[in-house]
Amino acid sequence: MAIVAAVLVIASHPGKTLAARQPQMSAAAKPDASGPPDYVEWPLPAADQAYGAIDGKHLHEYVEEQVAISHRYRDQGHQFWGRIIGTSGDAESAQWLLDKFNKIGMTDTRIQPIDLGPQWMPQSWDVTATGGGKTLQITSAQPAYATSGTQGEGLDLEAVYVEFGTEADFAGRDVKGKAVFISRYQAQNRGVLRRTGPEPGAMKRAQEKGAAAIFDVNEMPGNLKFQSYPANTNVPTFSVGTADGHAIRDMIDQAGTGPAPHVHVRIDVKMEPNLKTAFVWGTLPGTTDETIYIIAHRDGWFDAAGDNAGGVASMLGLAEYFAKVPKSQRKRTIVFIGWDGHHNSGPNGSAGTEWLYAHRSEFFGKTALMIDDEHPSDVDTYRSAGGTTGLTNTYVPLEWYAGGPSRPELGKIAYSAFREFGVTTWDQPSPAPPAGDLGRFYRLVPGLDSQSNDFFFFHTDANTPDTVPWTGLEAVTRAYAKIIDQVNKLDLKDLQRPEEADPRAGRGSGSGGNQ
Repeated sequence: MAIVAAVLVIASHPGKTLAARQPQMSAAAKPDASGPPDYVEWPLPAADQAYGAIDGKHLHEYVEEQVAISHRYRDQGHQFWGRIIGTSGDAESAQWLLDKFNKIGMTDTRIQPIDLGPQWMPQSWDVTATGGGKTLQITSAQPAYATSGTQGEGLDLEAVYVEFGTEADFAGRDVKGKAVFISRYQAQNRGVLRRTGPEPGAMKRAQEKGAAAIFDVNEMPGNLKFQSYPANTNVPTFSVGTADGHAIRDMIDQAGTGPAPHVHVRIDVKMEPNLKTAFVWGTLPGTTDETIYIIAHRDGWFDAAGDNAGGVASMLGLAEYFAKVPKSQRKRTIVFIGWDGHHNSGPNGSAGTEWLYAHRSEFFGKTALMIDDEHPSDVDTYRSAGGTTGLTNTYVPLEWYAGGPSRPELGKIAYSAFREFGVTTWDQPSPAPPAGDLGRFYRLVPGLDSQSNDFFFFHTDANTPDTVPWTGLEAVTRAYAKIIDQVNKLDLKDLQRPEEADPRAGRGSGSGGNQ
């Protein structure tokens, strides 16, 4: 039987020795050094007192309630957990949101079931490292989405460390049939903590050179579990936390010319057929048949507090605000959709996205605006010159898109509202939406999106409610409400334009290219 190799790659930071260690995330810098930071709150402008009804601390309670759904699913014994599409956690999330819509007093509230293709569902996995008389359980190991499983008792593989996984790192190294660990270098210049990927081509290079398993070491402070998107490899592939990755690297260093440490890898994967997810619909009727859509995806890995319990909470804040506006004063009908999601729905992205896109002529003929409410508030982080890392007292500046160059009025309205409510953003709008659910529709309808882009806790088990600043929820939701009010002063003809061809047709959600 042919032996397939696994490659272990762990890289150090430039200018540091292999023995260097990443600092742990510190407590917030405040007098009692406990809990989340004391977030800076932007004063409400005198002319906008009505928007004070949108309370960020209240919205944060919705974040916590959604996280509780994830915990209930985890506590049922699921190692792959969160509000995951097609699972009972997904179904509970849909019912929870429907109940909120009904309590707010919306009309036409309903759960629309959506059929899913076979879903990748890891049942269980474990990774251990043995060397120098020690055995280490790699508790942070998290399989890359759609990775392949193992057979029987799993794989027992010699561990290899190949730095960044460049051609130079592999030069003269035999990694065939081994476990290869590859570090992802993190952009940690002064004052910056941001997530990056591994060296381009490193995973594919390891596979082509015969790795039997591949491990991507996060190189983020602590020992975070990180759920990655597909690695596009054909061998078991995992991410591991910094502490675990460095511990294995130490085993390799200490072995010297002696027997190399071994890694045991086992993962049981099933493709689950016949699963369903859902859209959750709610409507606030207006005085015309013109529409505004507000969407937010419900799914997420682990707690998924920022991605995307925060977006759903913000959507609910908008629903509560406009439900209190008399129908006679609502020019356009506002349609809210709790999106199925896009984290694990298949090669074409969100099943719900594809369904709605296929039925676009039924829904968007008179649409003045679509807002994608997606991770609107995630705490910013820092790394000091002395190496200390921690949380700031504000949220990540948001990448934003507001209709593109062809809709200058929408861009002006959004820019003004963001500044008015203290929403920190990139200084220029993106030419196309950030990656997410608006990417399939922005060529059809006037679109708006502002989201934290690849924030520090993105897709990790540390993306807890404490990493979602209530101030950001409040500021963004108030700004969205003001934008809706301002858009309602414009004629539909000033917002719409003919549908453009979508170059990504059939390829699912995302930013969709430049406009």
